[in-house]
Amino acid sequence: MKATRIDVRRSSGKKSRVYIFPKGESLLENLMNRKGRPYNEYRKQVMPDVLEAMGLPRDTKVKWSQYAGCSCPCSPGFIVPGWNQEVFVDVE
Repeated sequence: MKATRIDVRRSSGKKSRVYIFPKGESLLENLMNRKGRPYNEYRKQVMPDVLEAMGLPRDTKVKWSQYAGCSCPCSPGFIVPGWNQEVFVDVE
């Protein structure tokens, strides 16, 4: 699994959010798979490159949250404390 696009944007929040999107996944597949993401694989194989693109050490501690983007489980992602960026990552 490899990141094919990493888009880092400034955010007004206190913590960074990293959202990962599998390449080629349809909208229906995305809705069905939101609670079953292989986040441990993402943590090991994708996040070191993402953290580097954010200007952070590759071994920065991150936390997976099913509620990263809002108060319902529709936007899962990683939370990186102490930064104010939103990161959107496509993986293959």
